[in-house]
Amino acid sequence: LSLHDALPISKLVRSLRRGKLGMVSLSGAVCGEAPRMVDELGPSARHSDHANMLMGTPSGVFGHDTTYEAFLEVLDTVPAPRSTAVVVGAGAPAFAAVAACRQLGFQFIGITSRSWLSTEVLHDSPAAARLRTLGALPTLWPSPTGSSPTTRFSQEMRLQFLELAASAQVIIQTVPVAPSSKDARLLSRVVSWSQTRSDATVCDLVYGGPPSPFLVEAHRHGLTGIGGVEMLTTRGLKMVETWTGLRRSEEHTSELQSRQSI
Repeated sequence: LSLHDALPISKLVRSLRRGKLGMVSLSGAVCGEAPRMVDELGPSARHSDHANMLMGTPSGVFGHDTTYEAFLEVLDTVPAPRSTAVVVGAGAPAFAAVAACRQLGFQFIGITSRSWLSTEVLHDSPAAARLRTLGALPTLWPSPTGSSPTTRFSQEMRLQFLELAASAQVIIQTVPVAPSSKDARLLSRVVSWSQTRSDATVCDLVYGGPPSPFLVEAHRHGLTGIGGVEMLTTRGLKMVETWTGLRRSEEHTSELQSRQSI
């Protein structure tokens, strides 16, 4: 059963406890609420402070974050030393991305969100505060719509993410948009692609339809790209592993990777 923001998570947690449901997949803001409603968190959910998978067991309801686990797997190929990573978005997948980058040893993690258009909004954002506790540096959105920043301090703050992205080994886009939408095109402009590192890895969670503008720009500049389909597949496999307790073989993983590259 899949749960989105509008449905009452408390009722489903009760159903899991009573054995009426075995597992629930979550998305959206409820992933941030779930850790406070379950009996125990797996290591992935403890790291990200989010849970996108709830399992009912005889011992109670357990929470897991399979997006965090997927990020750990796909980003593990980034060579050390791992210095800087940047993340676009402030939803549940962004928390998973930040926590995974921290676990993988990235020394500096910058993050921005389309809602952080002023220093006041950024300062008062609950999401920004929670992301700071995970070790990220929230920064102003670099491409404001509407009025221009009125102070030099605001202008410098707005350039901060662009400067971080230019030096980042990993650039992660987590905002769920349609690949052919105006929002997708706007998101692709949040990075100055001509200034990025030549060895940067770019990960975009957008899937369905044509390649996202974010990944198109990454490939156009010769960067390694990880698409939403690969992330979705990896997350699904992590969910199956958590549900069954069985890990897939290396041969199975290699076969899936080969199919995705075709």
